[in-house]
This record gives sequence, C-alpha cells and structure tokens, in this order.
Amino acid sequence: MCGIAGMIGGVDARAVRTMTQMLQHRGPDDGAVWFGTDAGIGHRRLKIIDLSDGARQPMISDDGRWVLAFNGEIFNYRELREELRAKGHVFRTASDSEVLLHACIEWGAEVTARLVGQFAFAFHDTRDRTLLLARDHLGVKPLYYAESEGALYFASEAKALAAVLPHTRSPRYDLLPRYLAFLWIPGEETLFTGIRKMLPGTRALWRDGVLHSERYWDPVERWKDLQDSRSAPAERDDALRGLMAEAVRSQLASDVPLGLLLSGGLDSTILLAEMAAQNHTPRAFTATYEAASRKRDVFRDDLPYARIAAETFGASLTEETLEADVPMLLPEAVWHCDEPLADPTIVSNIALTRSARHSLTVLLTGMGADEIFAGYPRYPAVLFGEKIRAVPAPLVRSAAGLVQAAVRSGLLPIERGRRPLQLLTHLHKPFQERFLGYSSYFSVSGMRALLADAAEEDLGDSALYGFHRALLDRAGSLTPLSRMMATDLCTFLPYLNLENMDKTSMANAVEMRVPFLDHRLVEFTMRIPDDDKLRRDTERKVILRRAWSGRIPQSILHRPKTGYSPPVRGWMREGLRDYTRDLLLSQRARERGMFRENEVRRMLDENAAGRSEYSMHLWTLLVFEHWMRQYADRTDWTPAADIDALPQISPEEGRS
Repeated sequence: MCGIAGMIGGVDARAVRTMTQMLQHRGPDDGAVWFGTDAGIGHRRLKIIDLSDGARQPMISDDGRWVLAFNGEIFNYRELREELRAKGHVFRTASDSEVLLHACIEWGAEVTARLVGQFAFAFHDTRDRTLLLARDHLGVKPLYYAESEGALYFASEAKALAAVLPHTRSPRYDLLPRYLAFLWIPGEETLFTGIRKMLPGTRALWRDGVLHSERYWDPVERWKDLQDSRSAPAERDDALRGLMAEAVRSQLASDVPLGLLLSGGLDSTILLAEMAAQNHTPRAFTATYEAASRKRDVFRDDLPYARIAAETFGASLTEETLEADVPMLLPEAVWHCDEPLADPTIVSNIALTRSARHSLTVLLTGMGADEIFAGYPRYPAVLFGEKIRAVPAPLVRSAAGLVQAAVRSGLLPIERGRRPLQLLTHLHKPFQERFLGYSSYFSVSGMRALLADAAEEDLGDSALYGFHRALLDRAGSLTPLSRMMATDLCTFLPYLNLENMDKTSMANAVEMRVPFLDHRLVEFTMRIPDDDKLRRDTERKVILRRAWSGRIPQSILHRPKTGYSPPVRGWMREGLRDYTRDLLLSQRARERGMFRENEVRRMLDENAAGRSEYSMHLWTLLVFEHWMRQYADRTDWTPAADIDALPQISPEEGRS
C-alpha cells in the first residue's frame, strides 16, 4: 500500500517532488521519482509484498518504454504471473507490482478485466506519450486528478494536488449543501475547485492532451446483467463459503505482520473463522468505550463478543479503550481525510490504527458486508413504508408529532425517541424520498435555516440528490431492496466508508484489506434472492447466518447489529459540549458568515438540553470548521518531507 503522484503534458520536477512528499505518510519505507520527456511520476512505498529494493517504484520495463506507479495490492498476482510467464515474460522480483507492470504491457487498458484486488495505478507509455489511470472495482483505493495549463496532474490524495495547484484551494461552496445532507460529497466533484475523484471501477487514458474515461465495472449495470441464482439454499451457502475462503486466502499474502480488526460482530468473526481455517491465527484488535459515554448512544459494547470470538479461534486480542482526545485528534483526522467526512469514526480509526501500527502493518476488516448482505437498518425501514402505504399520511405525521412532544416534554429520552421519530418522519413518503430521507441528515428546511446565503439552485432537488436519483433510476428494473443496495455500493460505500478507512489507516501507514469486497464475491451476492439478505423485514444478512451456523459462536451469530461508531451523542452532549460551542461560535467561525449564528446557538442549546437530537448535525459543522482551518485557511503547503531528498530513479534501478 503506497501513494502515487505525477503529471503528464509537461514536466514540473518540483511539483512532482512536492506531490510525492505530501504522501510520505502513506509510504514511509521508501520514495522515488521518475522523469521523462513530458511526464513525471512519483511514488511513496509501504513495503508489504517483496521487501527488496528490486520492488521499488516507479518501476520501468526492461526496454525503458513503460513506467508504472501503483498503490494497493493485486491479490491474484501469483496466478497472473504464471500466465504471463507462459507468454514469455521474465520476472526479477516476487512483487505484485512487477506482475501488474507486465500485465499492463501485455493487455493494455483491458488489464482491469483480469485484476482481483484493491488498487489505483498510473501506467505510462513513453513512446506513445499516453498515461493509463485505473481505480479498483469498488473504490477501495482513492485517486484524484486535476487539469491545469494543458497538463494532467494525479495523486492518491487531494492535498498533494492542492499543494502545487493554488487555484484548487478555493472551496466549492456550492457543494456545501450536499455535504450537509450526506456528511460527504457523492460523485466525482470535491470541495477543491478543479480537483475531481476518479469513480470506482473506472479507467482513463490521457492521449494528445485529452482524458478519455470509461467505467469497466459499474455495480448498477453489473447487477442488471447478472442472472438470479436458481440453486438451492444449501448450494448457495457452499458457494458463498468457497468464495469467502478464497477471498481471505488471497488477502493473507504479506511479508509483514498481518492482523484483524475484530468487533465481535458477525462479519469480523466470519473473517476470523476463515483465517483460522487456513491455519492463520492473527493478532486481533478491538475498540471499546466507557459505559458512561455509550449510554446516550444506546449501543451494546462489542468487547464481550470480541473476547468470545478470540477465545473460540485462539486469537490474541488487544483491547483499546478509546476515550479519544477529540480536540487533539480531530484536526489531524480532518487533514488526512482531504475532504470533510463527518463520520465520527475518523477519530477512533486514527487512534486504533496508530495503536495497531506498533506491532503490524496490515489489518483485515469486515467492511462492505453491510452493503452486500443488507445489513443496514434503513433497508427494512424503507421497505416497511412500502407495506403501509394505505395508512393515511396525516395519521403518520400525528404519530411523529406525539413522539416529538414526548421528547420535548422529557417523558421520552431523546436517546430512545430518536429512531422512532426518524422512522415516522419519512414513513409516508414515496420510495425514493423515503430512502434519501433515511440516508441523509440536514433537511432542505434545516439548511435554509442554517445557511446565511442559501441560493435556491444550491438547495434544489437535482443539486442535492441528483447523483443518487440517477442511480436509483438506472436501477429501476431491480427489486426495491437491490435498488437501494446498488445505490449504496456506488455512493455510501466508496465516498464515506472506504474513503474514511483508507485515509485514516494510511495516516499511520497501516494497510486495510476488505475480503468482503472481492468483486467476485460481490457479484455472487447480486445473483442471490432478496430473502437471502433480508427476511420478514427484520432478519438481515440471512445467508451469512445460515452459511456459518455451527461454524461461529451462537451468541455472535444472532446478536443484534451494533454500528461500529464512537459515542458521538454522549460526546456532543457532555464531553465535547463546551469545545463544540467555543469553536462554532468563535470569532473566526462567525467571521466566515456562512452559518446563521442564531441557528447554530439554537441547535447547541436544544441538543444540550436533550429537547432535540442535533448531535450529528453539530458534529458535521465541527468537522467542516476544522476543514476550513486545515485547508481553506492554510498558507503553508510545504511537505513534511524534504523534496530534494527524494531520489530520482534511473532506468537501470527501476527496470523489470
């Protein structure tokens, strides 16, 4: 796992060096740059597979024609190497990077059809003066790009581009409503002017000054193309276990210590069971919080279940009590995330991976299982609304009003009334509005009250929800459950969960691997019936529980879902209450003139008193204020690492 950066259409050696050194945290083990006639490529290396200097990047072909910079892992590299050897390719290292270089030479842009892994790479043809950029199927690894003065710049993180392209540092304030709605920004656009994200499953070719992009793997279209499985449940269970075993086996490849993030939930315990079945008993890490912090968020402690799982499979367990120093960690987390991501786990992830880095470099995680096996509560909530369409909307609104009144009067604690109120607020709406309502935070009316200059066009339906609606419409031939899941695979998964996971772990030079997102396994889940995912509107992840029944402890198999999240409601109402108020009402924040002070004060007061639930809304504003200070207000963009100390790789050193 590494960081890549570079440009084509011109060579600015200082810019390439600066971009590369801005990514030092992603690859502290090594770094180098390469320069050609009209291109420059840089690489920061985190050594994981083949620790020798021979695997250094940028990697150059024997004839000097092709150059590769690669971030990630190719999990089927051994099989590809044998196929390429049969075609006459000669290998000098044991690295997956060299396999990818030769695979790109052999198959060109079509190489993406042969790759199983998590990757973002740049492949340059010095003779044809082209550059191929590609990002993995689900978007595990990030890739940003920008065009300026006839040249294309690219990097693993937006901050590397912002460091050398000053015009990109001006925030796209027109996108602020999208951030407030979702806590992140969907699609290719970012809050940096002119910096774009490459979509997952995309490859792009730069030729003659023009970038041509295409999707080689699209979850919605792939879902529509695949035939439903007509096999018996037992056969589907066997097939799933086989795919899971293969995904875990391939992702155990590592020449450095490898471990597991173990919550004690269904997903991570299945990974532990599969690792143990392959005679790999890892060191496991789990996070917990003090009971006083958890009580306001009303979720169960994972720790007892993590202990059960670890004891069952003989794993050593490191328990981290994360009463995070948020004022210290949050600015750092926001900086590493590039874009504002208002998920409280950015703080806990930074703390947990920093602890894990003392003993290992690679962690497997169960992320992605909720998206492909219908693990989120919003799925049955949306479908429940379809079943009670006959209930008059005024009756539903009256019920919501009663719950709200009970909360405001103190008869019902906000911790208990939050979810029923959310359910009732959206229950009577049409399908798309219901799904978007359960997937978003600030409402349009809430944004109008908050934003000082709320332009109507910025708060229009298309501006806020157009990306999601287009996906839901394209998936219109699928079942309602599949439409939601396919949309989440294209939005919630890459732009929040995976972005968060990559940036916070790579901040500490820890590689995260996600076996559930092996695209072959994901395609299998697209084929199975809805009843294998959600049954009787309440039982989620049905096939996982059925396929691993008797293979993992019963107490874990049937435990209720607990979101992997810190106790943000406890934080915002107690430990962070004064800190949040001081920051959001500071002179610096007020002088920005972006949010109406009286509305911010109202949310702070209502939340502190427990009359309304604004914890996540306030956290969203808190993250944004830190983002403004870290990026929009920043004047010094000097990398932490000396750009002149970065060696320029020679053809002889980089050739393969």
